Parts: sequence; structure tokens; C-alpha cells
Amino acid sequence: MTRQQALISHLLQGGKLSIMSSYKLFGICHISREVRRLIEIPFNVELTRTWKEGKTKYGSHCNWLEYTLTANKMNAKGIKEMRKALVSKGKKSVNNVAKMEGKI
Repeated sequence: MTRQQALISHLLQGGKLSIMSSYKLFGICHISREVRRLIEIPFNVELTRTWKEGKTKYGSHCNWLEYTLTANKMNAKGIKEMRKALVSKGKKSVNNVAKMEGKI
């Protein structure tokens, strides 16, 4: 499975992407660049960006962006193309994609 396929699958399942989750799950350390390059531009969708805040283990303030795929009229065509890309590029277990028919 390519990185693009892994990201598509994660987003279609309702997953969220952040700096930490993208590094741990996919080995991507610059998720802001990869979201544009692998998801938004090729499929003409716009991911929702939400600012999150927290503290480091040393008590310093930090913030980051969290990316999610939102089902709306603007993204509808792109979401269909994302599903097709998973199936056409050889992803055998499309059960999760079928489950997402109701969610996204």
C-alpha cells in the first residue's frame, strides 16, 4: 500500500491526521505538505483544518493542526474518486471503504 492509499483509507474511515499521528502511523513528518500533495490537489477536496492546543511534558504551550475529511457538496466528487483510487490501485480489503458509505 502506498502512502497515498494509506492516507486515503485512514481519512475515509473517519480518521484524523496530525503531526504525531501521521508520523506514528505513516512515517510522514511534514503532514501539511503531504496533505496538499497527495490528497487535496489530486482529488480536488479540501480537508478541514482544526487548531489544537496543549502542553509539552515540560509545561510549555504548543499548538498544531488536525486534518479531517468532511463530507460536503464540494468534496463529494473527490471522495468518490478517492474510493475508486483505493479499489483500482489494488487494495484488496475494501470493507472499510464500504462501511464509510454511510459516514462520508
